[in-house]
Amino acid sequence: MRTWRCVGRAGTVRVQAAPNGRDEARLGLSVPGMAGAVERNRVRRRLREAARGLHDHHGYDLIVSADAAALRIPFSLLRDQVEAAARGAVGRARVAAGPPAPGQAPGKP
Repeated sequence: MRTWRCVGRAGTVRVQAAPNGRDEARLGLSVPGMAGAVERNRVRRRLREAARGLHDHHGYDLIVSADAAALRIPFSLLRDQVEAAARGAVGRARVAAGPPAPGQAPGKP
């Protein structure tokens, strides 16, 4: 269980980031407040595709969440919002983790 998370927001998207101590980024999706499975799955599929570029955030677990509004915006805007929110969350997580120890890669706890 994480003791802290750093959040980034952009438009309808919210991203939480926490260091994972690995050489890879891991992705989780959250779609809260959906009335039906069809709508929830459509939002999840759009988020998964929009988050494909988040592999650049090595060493972090990312939880991407959005509500039904993610279905009504153009995909390019959704992708931009996901990336902006992720940059904000990872940036806050790096600051919260403090400077790396000597010989340790940045972003690794």
